Amino acid sequence: MRTISPRPTRVDKDPERGYQVRYNRHPKRQNNFKVAEMYDCYKDGMSLATIGKLYGCTRQAVYDIFNTRGYPLRTKKLKGLQVVDGINFTLTKGGHLRGTVNGRRLLLHWYVWEKANGPIPSGHCVFHRDRNPANNELANLELLPKSQMSYVFSGGRNQYSAKPA
Repeated sequence: MRTISPRPTRVDKDPERGYQVRYNRHPKRQNNFKVAEMYDCYKDGMSLATIGKLYGCTRQAVYDIFNTRGYPLRTKKLKGLQVVDGINFTLTKGGHLRGTVNGRRLLLHWYVWEKANGPIPSGHCVFHRDRNPANNELANLELLPKSQMSYVFSGGRNQYSAKPA
């Protein structure tokens, strides 16, 4: 019985594409140029999922094909990343910045307040005076009881609103 040893990975430079066409290590597979076409679509800005739909496979299969052949892939861009004291805070849907400190999830305005003034008492919230959750300067933050927060956000038109003292 004759065994077929796998060919070493072959890489050819393709001047039209501007990158190297990478070949599959398995000797019987002949889809190298099909994968190069898929990678052309990826370089043009298509997502892995869209390419998978075009070529009848899954997003994970496209990722695996590109990854095993050594094609460079785009990295995920973190939106609204802000680093404070070596802690990464990322943007939430509500516009606040959230991070993890010692296994505890914290919003950036909580972290800034606690760093300057100590722990937040129970029944209280940290409020942005200018109502801009991206402005986390200490001068813009105010500690309010939760009952007063409902008054601030409802404009005093709420049955749970208590007038500020």
